Amino acid sequence: MSMPTSSVRGRFAALAQVIGGMLCLQFGSSYAKMLFPTFGATGMLGLRTFFAAIMLMVFFRSWHAISRRVLLLVLPYGLSLAGMNYFFYLALGRLPLGTTVALEFTGPLVLSFIQTRRWSDVVWTSLTLMGLVLLLRPESAISPDLLGILFALLAAAFWALYILFAHNLAGKLPSGQACSLGMLCGAVAVFVPCTAPALWAGLHTPTLLGLSVLVALCSSALPYALEMQAMQKLSAREFGVLCSLEPVSAALAGAMLLHEIPSFLHVCGILCVASASVGTVLTPQRTRPTPQEGPVLPD
Repeated sequence: MSMPTSSVRGRFAALAQVIGGMLCLQFGSSYAKMLFPTFGATGMLGLRTFFAAIMLMVFFRSWHAISRRVLLLVLPYGLSLAGMNYFFYLALGRLPLGTTVALEFTGPLVLSFIQTRRWSDVVWTSLTLMGLVLLLRPESAISPDLLGILFALLAAAFWALYILFAHNLAGKLPSGQACSLGMLCGAVAVFVPCTAPALWAGLHTPTLLGLSVLVALCSSALPYALEMQAMQKLSAREFGVLCSLEPVSAALAGAMLLHEIPSFLHVCGILCVASASVGTVLTPQRTRPTPQEGPVLPD
């Protein structure tokens, strides 16, 4: 039995939203790494989260939805988002962008494998794992930065939590409000240790501070808003495997902005994860549960 046309369109729309968010995120991460010498990794995290929270709150007018009940609902999502970005930037300060993203992806990869319900998902997950092995294959005898790898794996754990908490918000709160209020919680959590020192440093370099606003737009505001929209149409398992496109966008951004040209084996790895991601999204389920429709919390 073929899938309804509206369902097919919805899945393609979700695919476009996730890919668009990934491209914005990785190009924003490349620009953020360029600003590390001025603000540091934690400082860029603080600026990115701070400005993104302002953008999202203004765009979605989410201040009308602020209440104790709503903040408690989005708090786990916001804290997992802040933790994911915190350890990602610490890892990015020690590892190349493509390697950092590939290691970070082990979080949603494990989540996808645990939640699989179709034999075809085992095939796609195995193909993704093969791609990651090729992407992480060492190109030289230089020993890896173990602390950077640890940071990337911690970011992976927070990424898996982020997927679960974000998917739990679907149907309970409008996606724009959930995204903006979650970002607000994350911004408050890191303001004193990360944002305040970076804002002080930015007063002496206003041009670079302006670039950090662009990083916030590309790395947080647009990607997370698009992801929240996509999660209305995809399960946590589907979204987790679809995120295997992250190394693709990271390799593209790293090559164009950071001059990190991928080798032939890296290109093969990129093709593996891209094929697995597209196959996962386009393979219909035997019985696809509809997204949970819960009551919208009062403003």
